[in-house]
Amino acid sequence: MENLSSEGRNSKHALETLSKRVDFIAASRAEKFIGKSIIVQARPNSLETIRVGYTASKKVGNAVMRNRAKRRMRAAAAETVAQYGTSSTDYVLIGRAESTCNTKFKDLKFELIHAFKKLSVRQK
Repeated sequence: MENLSSEGRNSKHALETLSKRVDFIAASRAEKFIGKSIIVQARPNSLETIRVGYTASKKVGNAVMRNRAKRRMRAAAAETVAQYGTSSTDYVLIGRAESTCNTKFKDLKFELIHAFKKLSVRQK
């Protein structure tokens, strides 16, 4: 698993990447935040880590656009999840057509922070 947290491997919020389809499906049945440029699904897990998955469907565009959307979501998550994410949670970030690639990066980060705050309140 990949560790993306800025504090290093021994941080209190270790960050891992979701890779199994089962985890993505489980997160799709959980709480979600729908924003202008991103959809965030959150589901508690039994681990003490934050796991994040990234997906962009063909509605986002061709392969170049989908990869750009996922790179932007990865970068935004790397800067925000460790501080605003809830430990022991799986997050799935879903790119939106026409907006994930075209939104300013600071606006994308702001929307992601807003999603984390909303979803952490709902889970408690």
